Amino acid sequence: METPRVIDTHCHLWMGDDTKYLDQIAEDGIIEQAWILAHECHVVSDTYRSATKAQVLEAARRYPGFILPFGYIDWRQDASQIDILKEQGFFGLKAIRPIYNYDDERYYPIYKRAEELDMPIEFHVGIIANRPLDVLTDPRFSPGPIRMRPSMLDTIAAVCPKLRLIQGHMGVPWCNELFESLWYYPNIYAGISGLTDWEWLIKNLSRKACDQTPFHQKIMFATDSYYGEVPPELFYRRVYFINDFFRFVGETYDWGSHREDVMRNNAIRFRDGNICKR
Repeated sequence: METPRVIDTHCHLWMGDDTKYLDQIAEDGIIEQAWILAHECHVVSDTYRSATKAQVLEAARRYPGFILPFGYIDWRQDASQIDILKEQGFFGLKAIRPIYNYDDERYYPIYKRAEELDMPIEFHVGIIANRPLDVLTDPRFSPGPIRMRPSMLDTIAAVCPKLRLIQGHMGVPWCNELFESLWYYPNIYAGISGLTDWEWLIKNLSRKACDQTPFHQKIMFATDSYYGEVPPELFYRRVYFINDFFRFVGETYDWGSHREDVMRNNAIRFRDGNICKR
């Protein structure tokens, strides 16, 4: 069986002292790089132990080149937090559970500062895991998806045309909004993670944006899994599934031959800033 090399553009880190799973994944070479997203909007408990920003940075130092750290945007703070995250060593930013809609004008200074510092932002869009208010670190944080619709990134992309944006989770159930975002805005990409509308992907991967960029060059592989929590083989199941999706389902579509773009190459272009811009 062919062993693909992939870049995981949306994943997290499980807090704990035992790093054997993470060590193995880093050494196996199947996952070439992991974009670890910190999100500190949930209360840490015995059953939920998502790593803090400091722990994500420490992991990035322990696994240089393998972990690309993304810092959490705290919606209670102003744009000065972006300078701090940049100085600390974060490559990009993670957006999830805003107090107001993502495209609220009160957040413009945050996005503009991220654009100035060349820090891409990965947004959670669409359906979100059920977390009651009492497990959020602030009751003002959004417990549901309504403040995180894909179309809200259109405004951000227009206000900040040089800011690289990723729509995580494909925007389910608002996939048509994601289609419009990918169509109009060259600085918006999307990641295949979490609940995915496979029928939508099959129908749309061959479409082209208004600048003629094929959609299969704007979508990137992701697991949305927690490194350090589960054995590597559970990670690799998704790697092989997406790989085979392109090999077997895609063999009758022209997008099927672009498996390596989705699994790895698009992430490299996005990471290095080599994407289409107005």
